[in-house]
Amino acid sequence: MTTTVPNGWTEEHFADIADYSIGRTPARARSDYWVDDGGNVPWVAISDMKAHGTVKVTKETISGLALKESFGGRFVPAGTLLMSFKLTIGRVATLGIDACHNEAIMSIYPHEGINQRYLGYYLSQVDYSEHRDRQIKGNTLNKAKIDRIPVLLPPEPEQEAIADVLDLIVRAQQLGARLTSLAEGLRTTAMDQLMTGRLAVDELDLTALPRPTEPLAVVS
Repeated sequence: MTTTVPNGWTEEHFADIADYSIGRTPARARSDYWVDDGGNVPWVAISDMKAHGTVKVTKETISGLALKESFGGRFVPAGTLLMSFKLTIGRVATLGIDACHNEAIMSIYPHEGINQRYLGYYLSQVDYSEHRDRQIKGNTLNKAKIDRIPVLLPPEPEQEAIADVLDLIVRAQQLGARLTSLAEGLRTTAMDQLMTGRLAVDELDLTALPRPTEPLAVVS
């Protein structure tokens, strides 16, 4: 448990502020669970989850029969918060589609007064090293450990405000990553064309580019 709780905040156990459900993997030996029978449902693995992202596509789907026999015909609705608690612990994402998920992931249903986005961000930054089940090989959290994860909660309006700020930061990071990727592709293309004579420097409008204030350092 934490030792300092900000004024006006409370510290609660996870099980007291949210319900959750753990997924499963339909039997791999049952080929009819993994074929397209016209009623297939996306099946989420940790590899389908990008941190703080939205899951819209999964690598695998399960059949309508598997949904019926392994999940009682119930899928997890779009908009639900997911968190991994085995192998990679603490990765959170939101479902953008109706889906099912495996047993390394739990779907989370916050109680009234708990902002789902705030809870997702909070759970993603918890140090789970002291909560891991040391009796089981590999990284995992057992139910007792999950239930007792300490969560610091400000008043609900502040939860929303904090989540709004963190949303902006995540979007900026995602945009930065895309721009970096685009710039790398542009650099590669420009080098190829400039250094093969297919593009001449005097054909380019370089007036909008910033000029370095100092010469570039040459590394020997």
